[in-house]
Amino acid sequence: MSFKFRLQRILELREQHEQAKARALAGARESAEAAHRAKDEMASLRDHSKQQMSTTANSGPLIGHLHLLDYVLASLDERVLLADDAAKLADHDVQNAQGLLEAAARDRRVLDRLKSRHTDTWRAESAHRDRVAMDEIALAQFSRKAGLNAADDAAARNTPTDGSPS
Repeated sequence: MSFKFRLQRILELREQHEQAKARALAGARESAEAAHRAKDEMASLRDHSKQQMSTTANSGPLIGHLHLLDYVLASLDERVLLADDAAKLADHDVQNAQGLLEAAARDRRVLDRLKSRHTDTWRAESAHRDRVAMDEIALAQFSRKAGLNAADDAAARNTPTDGSPS
């Protein structure tokens, strides 16, 4: 007879739930990394545009050109702020996914420990049943041997030692 954990299906469901949360965390991390890359690219483009504006200003451009570059820089600043907000939101999503994964892992560990305790209890009970069965076998053999020895002793007492019938 082998051990059967009654909550095995629930444990399997918890493991699947934990794996789903791990996948969600990985997806959230990828999204956060993409948001940070987009923010960095936008900031790099803004910095490059500022450098271009300063070089253009030194070469004596037209006023309309400077206004256009100023408008582009303001637009890039706004996009950098939006990208920064998106990155912060993605980081928040990562933290939430991490919390959900930790909760799922904790729930699964609880069932794992319960299964381990039940397994240990089952092993102890099984070992006890085996010991009881072995003790009964040993006692039966001892009783049989004791009965045979008693019969041999009785037969030996009824038989005279000089060889004459009693």
